[in-house]
Amino acid sequence: MSELKSSNLISKLETILKNIAAFCLLSMALLTGADIIFRGALGSPIFGVEEIIAVLAVLTTGLSLGYTHSQKSNIGVEFLVSKFKHRTRHNINCATNIVSAALFAVVAWRLVLYGQSLKDAGEVTMTLALPTYMIIYSLAFGFGCFTLTLLKEIAKHLLGDK
Repeated sequence: MSELKSSNLISKLETILKNIAAFCLLSMALLTGADIIFRGALGSPIFGVEEIIAVLAVLTTGLSLGYTHSQKSNIGVEFLVSKFKHRTRHNINCATNIVSAALFAVVAWRLVLYGQSLKDAGEVTMTLALPTYMIIYSLAFGFGCFTLTLLKEIAKHLLGDK
């Protein structure tokens, strides 16, 4: 029962992060269009738009990883694996998820440490002076949630829900 609750909680978190990532993506498109219009009509670009779009791109990528994985929307090379039996494919998938979860847990942890070092140093972006540690922490959160998604997949495999 608790596995089901945690799985539902992770799925809800994936959906929330997907919606935030979609908002960031839409904002990137609108800002780019507005910047083009401002350059053409007013002869002046929107101040700091490149920096804002770069931050939104980072957020879009980092926050959408878990949902993309849970929907099997990521790119996989299955030429060799597709030749194996069903059970072997699932075992390979589980092993890949275990290695990936370990890797992305370390990445999330190191991003938190990196964000802390940027915070301690007082680093900000060049044009708008946005605190860069907030961007790094957001990315670390996205990778942490992706790790939870991978752990959910591992639990499903180990509990026999294929």
